[in-house]
Amino acid sequence: MAVNYSISLRKNPKDAEAAPKAYATAQTLGTYSLKALAKRIASQTTVSRADVTAVISALVDNVADVLQEGYQADLGELGKFRLHIISEGADTLEAFTSENIKAVNVRFVPGETLKNIFTTLAFEPVPTREATRKVLKAQKSGSTTVDLEA
Repeated sequence: MAVNYSISLRKNPKDAEAAPKAYATAQTLGTYSLKALAKRIASQTTVSRADVTAVISALVDNVADVLQEGYQADLGELGKFRLHIISEGADTLEAFTSENIKAVNVRFVPGETLKNIFTTLAFEPVPTREATRKVLKAQKSGSTTVDLEA
C-alpha cells in the first residue's frame, strides 16, 4: 500500500536567511470517521457497531482520566499515550514555577505493530493540494495552462 505525498519548499524558521528546502508532506485521502471505523471493526468481530462505538468512547474518556491522574496509558500493540509539558526555561531551579509551563500536549508512542508498518510502506508522489486546486480552477474556466508559481 502506498502513502501519497507532495513536495513543497519550506523556509527554516530558525534561519530566515537560509534558502528554502524541499520537504515531503503526507497527503491523506480524507478522514475515516468513528462511525465508519466502528462499522469496519464490527464486520470483523461479533460485536455490534453501537457496542464498538461505545467502547471507543469509553476508551477515550478513560485515557483522558488516567493521563490526568498522572499515569501513562498503555494500549499494547497500538502504543502508549503520555503527557508532554512545554515550558519556558528559567535561569535557576528555584526561579522555575508553574507559571513557566505554557502548554501540555498528549504524546503518542506507537507500539511494535504500528512501528513495523513503516518498514513495508511504499511512497507515491502526488500534486500538492494547492496545485490540485489551481488545476481544477483552470479546468472550470476552460484554461489549458496553469501557473503553479502564482
